[in-house]
Amino acid sequence: MLHQILSITRKDLKILFKDIGGMVTLFLMPMMFIIVMSIIQKGMFDPGDSGQPRHLPVVNLDSGDLAAEVIAQLENIDGIEVETAWEGETLTRERAEALVSDGERAVAVVFPADFSGSVEERLHDAGARATIELITDPAVSTQFIAPIQGMVLGVAERVAETSLVPARLEAGLAELLAHLPGDAHIPLDGVVIEAEEMNVVHIQQVAPPEMHIEVFPDSYQQNVPGYTVFGVFFIVATMAESILREKQEGTFRRLLAAPLPKPVLLAGKLLPYYLVNLLQVAVMFGVARLLFGMALGQPAALLAVSLALAAAATGMGVLVATFGKTQAQISGLSVLLTLTMSAVAGCMVPAFVMPDFVQTLARFTPHGWAMQGFQDVLVRGYGLAGVWPEAAALLGFAAAFFLIGVWRFRFD
Repeated sequence: MLHQILSITRKDLKILFKDIGGMVTLFLMPMMFIIVMSIIQKGMFDPGDSGQPRHLPVVNLDSGDLAAEVIAQLENIDGIEVETAWEGETLTRERAEALVSDGERAVAVVFPADFSGSVEERLHDAGARATIELITDPAVSTQFIAPIQGMVLGVAERVAETSLVPARLEAGLAELLAHLPGDAHIPLDGVVIEAEEMNVVHIQQVAPPEMHIEVFPDSYQQNVPGYTVFGVFFIVATMAESILREKQEGTFRRLLAAPLPKPVLLAGKLLPYYLVNLLQVAVMFGVARLLFGMALGQPAALLAVSLALAAAATGMGVLVATFGKTQAQISGLSVLLTLTMSAVAGCMVPAFVMPDFVQTLARFTPHGWAMQGFQDVLVRGYGLAGVWPEAAALLGFAAAFFLIGVWRFRFD
């Protein structure tokens, strides 16, 4: 009986290893996931960085000295590199807003001209407060912004309170002396400055002027587009396997008898999958709207990104079909590409917690452009004119995938 078991085992091993591409994918896919997911999640699990950005642009417009003291203390915090200049020039508010709106930085700090004056005014007006502006990208989650806001507020509050101590102490002693006889003993250890109920400093979050948004993003606005993009590209495997099966069954050879160009025949084959992709997007966003009350932004912009996304996914299916010679190869390659690109593009983990080079890699994937487009619509409030770069990039991917696929495609 053992001999029979070993014989069957040898036979199946020969069959498995005959498909070299399928076996390579079987081992390559988990290895790629270990590498990719470990890299992109580094910022989430590194205790020295805590997911905070390494660079913090700071604009100092303060006419006094307190903002400079706050900045000096921020520069001493590990894991944060304060940027008060950009490309050799002092950082301005306009430049800081551009850095955030262009996605080069997630947050920037602005100390207004009256920061020191507002702190000093607290001596005469208990309701006076100094304001620090935090320019943020609305697509960055509040869980990411909160530690930065707390850090800036904590340092600024400490500097402000420290600067007021001498004046408060002097005022308190003067008031005490005014009510005492000239030869009375003053116990200095009994002089206490009462803690104030309201902070001297407060943070005001603002978005760059061109980013019009009513609410900050939540988990739905990250996960709904993320897993929609992820799901749309899963049709690549289904479509590629269907194309391979019809080639093996001779369906395409019979279709060649029709008086139509090959690209037209192939386009007819792809249209059903394109429509299914659009239906996927509609269902995902429809459910998010009905169950979670998620705002969908401007319909025209959302439709433009969706149409371009479906085209890119369909084109990718054609391309993958030309590289696989067996069902196992196509299935493995499709899953490998879909999962890896989705991870790099920020579909599973928000892009802003990833290292800079991974965020750069996302620009070379259709998934990354799709995520950017959906975030522009759902979170940043962009209209059709604002998402045309993402839609154009997705259509560019679709055209490249389709043209290369047609060039490589064999109907027999």
